[in-house]
Amino acid sequence: MATYINIHGNNIPIRASDPSNPVQGEIWYNTTTNSLKGQGFTSGAWSSGGNLPVGRSANSGSGSTPAGFSMGGGTGPVASYVSETKTYNGTAWTSAPAMTHTAAYAAACGTIPTTIYAGGDGNAPGASNVYNGTAWTSIAALGFDGYQLKGAGNKANAFVAQGYYSNIGRTWNGSTWASNSTVPQHNYSTSAVGTYNDASFLGGLAVSSGPGNVHLNWNGSAWSTKTVMPVSGGTGGLSSNAAPTSDFWVQATAPTTLNWNGSSWTTLGSLSTVRSGGASSGSSSAEGFLAGGTPGNLVITEEFASGPVTKTISTS
Repeated sequence: MATYINIHGNNIPIRASDPSNPVQGEIWYNTTTNSLKGQGFTSGAWSSGGNLPVGRSANSGSGSTPAGFSMGGGTGPVASYVSETKTYNGTAWTSAPAMTHTAAYAAACGTIPTTIYAGGDGNAPGASNVYNGTAWTSIAALGFDGYQLKGAGNKANAFVAQGYYSNIGRTWNGSTWASNSTVPQHNYSTSAVGTYNDASFLGGLAVSSGPGNVHLNWNGSAWSTKTVMPVSGGTGGLSSNAAPTSDFWVQATAPTTLNWNGSSWTTLGSLSTVRSGGASSGSSSAEGFLAGGTPGNLVITEEFASGPVTKTISTS
């Protein structure tokens, strides 16, 4: 960001709105908001977003910050689980069509109109739904209890694994589920990112025994182990789920956020409200959201941003 020394003696542009593509260090005065603004850069930080209308934990997320999705979840026991869904526009949450069954702790992935919601705990624990942007449709059931399942991909092609009751990965091809090979380290409450044929599963809690900082990758035919996270991550699956496996953030042991750039880990900004569970997603390591979660049944939404950012300049 430019300092007073840099801009002293220069004319600061006056604009009715912010420029559409500002460059780093650019400064202007916005007459609509009566504020001095500038284009800066953040290396990864969380900020407050619009609250959920009702507190939720164990809800699942898909999409990105400007087009986010929260599905299912509850406020406690199975009887409290819901079929409701909400969409997020970067400012506020809006009610969307309900799923065909109540559930929590399920795998969800895709953009809003390509979301698949699979497994979970509820009145039909192996059930799966897909969304087209206006309505939900039931698809073939998983064939097992999908509690704490995580996934990557979308409703056309998806891969799910690391449920509490199964250590077998499963692929969805748009019409049927197929079983794949055994996961090398069977954890639950993991995070997942990527696509159906390039999916990474991170951290979690061991079903029997094993580390909580694992970094496993599924390439469509086999599993491999990548560089482990620097801290454990039993987090309930908080990550930029829609991001590629070479560029994502993951919420590790609260409140630490980590970035994987394809070869190494970096520690980023911490959550303002420490939590686990909740709906989260993002399209890259540069953006994402986290809504709800536990302890309690939180309404709080936080947004993650890394990269260029417009800031209001004040004297405080």
